[in-house]
Amino acid sequence: MSIYNILLTAMIFAVCAFLCGGVYCFLLILLKIPSSKTTRAIRSVGSRGRPTPVGYVQTYNNISLFVSKLLPMSEYKRQTMAANLKIAHISLPPELYEARALVKAAGYALLALPMYGMAALVTMSMSGELARIIPPVLAVMMVIVGILQYTNSREKISEAIKQKREQIDMDLPRFVYAISQEIQMDHNVLAILEKHKNNFSEYFREELEITIADMRSSNWEAALTRFEGRIGSTHLSEVTRGLIEMVRGSDTHIYWENLTIRFSEYQKQQLRNIALKIPPKINRMSMILLFVMLLLYVVVLGTTMFDSFGVLFG
Repeated sequence: MSIYNILLTAMIFAVCAFLCGGVYCFLLILLKIPSSKTTRAIRSVGSRGRPTPVGYVQTYNNISLFVSKLLPMSEYKRQTMAANLKIAHISLPPELYEARALVKAAGYALLALPMYGMAALVTMSMSGELARIIPPVLAVMMVIVGILQYTNSREKISEAIKQKREQIDMDLPRFVYAISQEIQMDHNVLAILEKHKNNFSEYFREELEITIADMRSSNWEAALTRFEGRIGSTHLSEVTRGLIEMVRGSDTHIYWENLTIRFSEYQKQQLRNIALKIPPKINRMSMILLFVMLLLYVVVLGTTMFDSFGVLFG
């Protein structure tokens, strides 16, 4: 095929393409159909007014902020909840956190109305007792979901505090042992805390850093008392009591030795409790593993026996 024929074919295809494009544009104008570019522009403009997930979140936050200004809360409850939120690492004011929980619960509860209406429309064609029971049951279920959402927000704080307290209690035996060793050479509480603060979990390390900064800027006994109050652990109270006696200059060698023994037994008990909480699924997996191992032995033994039979009777 010559170059002339190739060029002629390309020109024919180009003319056909331009002709098809012109016919397409003519039909769009004739039938009053907007072009793809116009359609994309209209869609982009139209989507601006539609609610987006970000818009829903912003509306939820605005409503929660408005409710938080009207929500009554006593000073004791505010201080207690603020301390719990701080321990749980939730950076929200008590009123706003409570308002967010109430708004979310109210939102789920209000869904009971459309749920009741939709269920009533669906069951209109049905007859019998079931048609009268379904709508109110679905509405009550949505109200129950709203109540569960509210209680879940409360339990979220309690669970976070419990997890942090348990982790700190797990670190206390090693902390007490370190103090019992350091006290033989040094009685400076601040120096001991600074030396061992990085040897523990994130929660305990953070609390030790806060306590160290508090001790540097205020009275040592008051800082240790605040350290005890932030966590609210009975085991930590025993530790801070010993540290306060060290600050006062008392001889606490025997106290720390006895505390080391007691906390060692406590740590063993914690490990036993963790071992008892292992899911039964582990036992099932062990049985499956044992069955697979036995099957492997059976297969190997059977293969060997068949090979031996072949040699004997072959």
